[in-house]
Amino acid sequence: MSEYFKAGALLKEKRGGDHVSHKHAHKKKAIMDFISKLNCEEPHYCRGKTKRYYLPAELSINKLWLMYNNSQTDNLKVKKSYFRNTFNQNYNLGFGSPRTDVCSTCLQFSEKIKIEKDNNVRNKLLINQRIHKLKANAFFGYVKEEQSDLLTLSFDCQKNLCLPKTPDQSAYYSRQVNLFNFTIVQGSSKSKLEPSNVFAYCWVENSFPKASNQIASALYHRLQNTELDGIKTVRLIADGCAGQNKNTTVLAMCTKWLAEAPRHVKTLEIIFPIVGHSFIPPDRVFAQLEKEIRKREIIANPDEYYNIIKDFGQVITLGESCKVFNWKDEAARVMKPVGRWHFQFKNAKRYILKRSKKEGNVLIKGNIHYKHDDGVFKNVNLPGRLSINLQPAEISPTNKISESKASDVRKLLINHYGDNWHTIERLNFFVPLISDPSDEMQMMTTQNTETIEDVMCEPQEEITSMLI
Repeated sequence: MSEYFKAGALLKEKRGGDHVSHKHAHKKKAIMDFISKLNCEEPHYCRGKTKRYYLPAELSINKLWLMYNNSQTDNLKVKKSYFRNTFNQNYNLGFGSPRTDVCSTCLQFSEKIKIEKDNNVRNKLLINQRIHKLKANAFFGYVKEEQSDLLTLSFDCQKNLCLPKTPDQSAYYSRQVNLFNFTIVQGSSKSKLEPSNVFAYCWVENSFPKASNQIASALYHRLQNTELDGIKTVRLIADGCAGQNKNTTVLAMCTKWLAEAPRHVKTLEIIFPIVGHSFIPPDRVFAQLEKEIRKREIIANPDEYYNIIKDFGQVITLGESCKVFNWKDEAARVMKPVGRWHFQFKNAKRYILKRSKKEGNVLIKGNIHYKHDDGVFKNVNLPGRLSINLQPAEISPTNKISESKASDVRKLLINHYGDNWHTIERLNFFVPLISDPSDEMQMMTTQNTETIEDVMCEPQEEITSMLI
């Protein structure tokens, strides 16, 4: 109280609190100086503005602590716990994983720049590397773009899902039935991934192959069943796989749909990325799916895959909920061969479609660059053929797989479930796909007999030389 009357303030409480950290401030500063000199990288699939950076995968906190202590004098060395607390509390750093799908062009530039000694050549490499990355960023600008009158659909195929999925080691050497997942995501890369805007078109290889007809049919179904009120531009984004996405089959389907679309839809764009830089929203869906699939030891039929996919999107089965049409043959009947088009089909990164003044027809323009409009709209149909006249025939699903694959799947099922595998209800999917074993044995016996006869017809000298 006497201190209060003298100074006008109460005494400062000295009991408790931190009386130690200031003694080690010089050590903390030395640690932070050491960490700040480390080379950090943004994640390979960096999305938007991120504040988290990653150190090389071969490092760890323990290794960093040893490196720090080895580089400091005794008065600045610290315990591992003190170094760990400083690292975790003051930095948002992680340790990356080795990259597996890096762009080949980017790697070539990096390696050439490292070993190049001529400054002029090295500067040219740096310029070309910069241009390459700017092109990749220009593509991602389209993926991120959001407008009230713009509808963006990005699509891709997941890696083949095997049936049956078992932990049996014999599965590694066995051919299996493939289930295909073609996913379409509605919205930009900034959109939240929900079942309402993720559409998984699934089918098994015994029904249809994975080809351009199936991709075009799924896209056509999605475009027809998407709300288009107030939409003036529809943008399709996919990787440049020629067998599935970047082909006349998909373009023909797009011209057909635009010719029939509501009049307020003015243009349709198809945009492909720079090779090696094709991370789009479906890849985020696939990452989540594969994480869940890894948790399942056994997946014995397509329905079990569908139940996993339903947690992330709407499952639409090709051949049932979505019809498959022969767009490829119909495109050849209506459209000119690619060699007669007015732009280089392979080199174009953007295709823009708009209606022609001629009712029922659509014009196409191909741009090689993302920002520069270097193409012109022209008709690519054969004389007298209109886009609206495309009438692809429906393709019926089959129920067959190759004999060699059927044999491998049968052996795998017998190894894992026993000779009576066909009595297990969970495996009913495979019963109609696999031929009778007795038929296979008869076929193998016939083949072996023919092989022996062929050998016996050879001259004795050649047989002797073969045995030797």
